[in-house]
Amino acid sequence: MTRPSRIPAAAWALALGLTCCLGTSRPARFYTLQPLDAAGGPAPTSPETTLAVGPVELPDYIDRPQIVTRSGSNELVIAEFERWGGALDRQIDGALVGALRGRLAPSAIAVVPQRSVVRPGTPYRVLVSVTRFDGAPGQSVILQARWELRVRKDGKEESLGVRDQSVVETVEGSDYDALVAAMQRAVVRLGQQMGDGLLASRQLARTP
Repeated sequence: MTRPSRIPAAAWALALGLTCCLGTSRPARFYTLQPLDAAGGPAPTSPETTLAVGPVELPDYIDRPQIVTRSGSNELVIAEFERWGGALDRQIDGALVGALRGRLAPSAIAVVPQRSVVRPGTPYRVLVSVTRFDGAPGQSVILQARWELRVRKDGKEESLGVRDQSVVETVEGSDYDALVAAMQRAVVRLGQQMGDGLLASRQLARTP
């Protein structure tokens, strides 16, 4: 009679260890750059012009679901369990729209996301290219971006100028909650600086 084979004790221990590891794997946490209770933001009752924001271009190293931080000068850390609650380019786009609305609404300028614009009459658009957006818990966040104001005339878009801007925000804590809060403040500051630059140039006051 053939006797059933015996599984070595070491194999049982390995299987049990794998089961325990798989059973206790911690769930991912999801973050947003916009407050969860944020409304659409104030809009002028009679806007004289409309500014569309987007698209937002990202460098490859942060264009992913996971939050990316830095360790030292050249090492990137991809947090497998700390993730964005949506596409990062749209997260940045939405936060910029909110910040620009706060700056430009008193000047009767309506600010909308580019993806929501369905009518061809929207004259102005801001393109944003992010070159760096990362940081380290307990240290700082750095946001570097180039933005361009474009205007549509006679069915064609023309550039009204390009600016490079950089924002640094201190991370007031050692966890990812503090890191994302600093990243949110950095995007808001960028949007405010963009709004101030647009108002100072008075380009939006020139109706095509």
